Amino acid sequence: MKGLFKQGRRLGLGATAVFLALTLVASAGIPQVARAGSGSEKAIKVGHVAAFTGTLASLGTPNGEGVFDYVRFVNEQGGINGIKVEIIWEETAASLARIITTQKRLAAQGVVLFVGCTWALVPGEVQVSMAQEQQIATIDIDALDRSQLSDPQWICAAYGDWASLFVTEMKWVKENLWAEERPLKVGAIFYDTHAGWTQLEGVPYLERMGIEFVGYEVVPFVGCIDTSTELLRLAGKADWIYVTSYGATTTTIVKDAKRLGLLGKGIKFICSGQTIDECILSIVRTDADGWYAPKITPNYDETERFPGLKTYIEVERKYRGLKPEELKGFGMAGWVYGMIGLEAVRLAIEKGGYENLTGRAVRDALFSITDFHTEVVPTTTINQERPYLCSGLEMCQIKEGRFEVIEWVELPASMISEPEGFERWLERK
Repeated sequence: MKGLFKQGRRLGLGATAVFLALTLVASAGIPQVARAGSGSEKAIKVGHVAAFTGTLASLGTPNGEGVFDYVRFVNEQGGINGIKVEIIWEETAASLARIITTQKRLAAQGVVLFVGCTWALVPGEVQVSMAQEQQIATIDIDALDRSQLSDPQWICAAYGDWASLFVTEMKWVKENLWAEERPLKVGAIFYDTHAGWTQLEGVPYLERMGIEFVGYEVVPFVGCIDTSTELLRLAGKADWIYVTSYGATTTTIVKDAKRLGLLGKGIKFICSGQTIDECILSIVRTDADGWYAPKITPNYDETERFPGLKTYIEVERKYRGLKPEELKGFGMAGWVYGMIGLEAVRLAIEKGGYENLTGRAVRDALFSITDFHTEVVPTTTINQERPYLCSGLEMCQIKEGRFEVIEWVELPASMISEPEGFERWLERK
């Protein structure tokens, strides 16, 4: 299985590599960001690589709106130390070529940080290479990928790597939802991106926990209109099916599983963090009933535990006329990305002054954030060993087209950035 995984991934990225090499050569003359503002008016420029259209629009749209709204909110409070924040963005439709060229254009305009970006198909090696060349860090809405690691670190992911997430969720299932004496049998279905393929690094850890991995199926990232064959192959041998996909592909998988009646035949489904969010649920509705759907953002009504939600709810009512029940998890996430990104900018200015504000200064500040309270998600600490934002998942089950919260589950250290910490967690009973 490992051999096929590696071979398939090499073939999938082979054609891309030639294009990327040519693109990076062409970008060699891009000037490095030296100052955050120009002219007599001070400004702090942050970049957003957007996906308001295309396959990932269902998550890219609320995510981008959350980033924009937090920047607007800060400016209405007087900016950062009285300096206005300007967000520079371009639409990419989550296209590989457009993401790369867009980031180059935004870097040339003087942004000091990329916030809440949708990298989608861009290999981590390319992300790191561009960040090192431009000296600009990125807060990515993706999970951490091994190829995004560097020294110093330039990519800050939303949460730990895909494989750790896979293992965490299946460990929770085994400990809380599996009572039979025989081994739990798990299969996976995912779309053809690194988010799917890299989760297979977790398979050996499943086996160590006494979980039998029965195989995986791969479906398209773009143009996925039917997953019946893949689902039926897994249903013939798995007790639980783990799903990693986002956007339109998720809608197809959920609706096909419902049409085939798989949940009624004893098959259980659980998905990666935020795979089914409020955007997807508003489309599939009760077709997703019975699914276990972990989220990295809380429900809108959890204001006692997360009091920062009150501000977010009020801002979205004011800016977009949204009722609390209309809010989306990826919108909350974009708000948090904006909050953490601008905190990094504030720290960089505090340390070196506006006159010395550069992408490198903001990067250093970002990876020094400690115990930062967004009050929308648990306390955030970011550093070289922990280059991601979120520390837990809200385990939910969908009932009558709504998320029913079960419990908040702490995520372990990432198996790729903190392997020793992950091993300690794995041995914990």
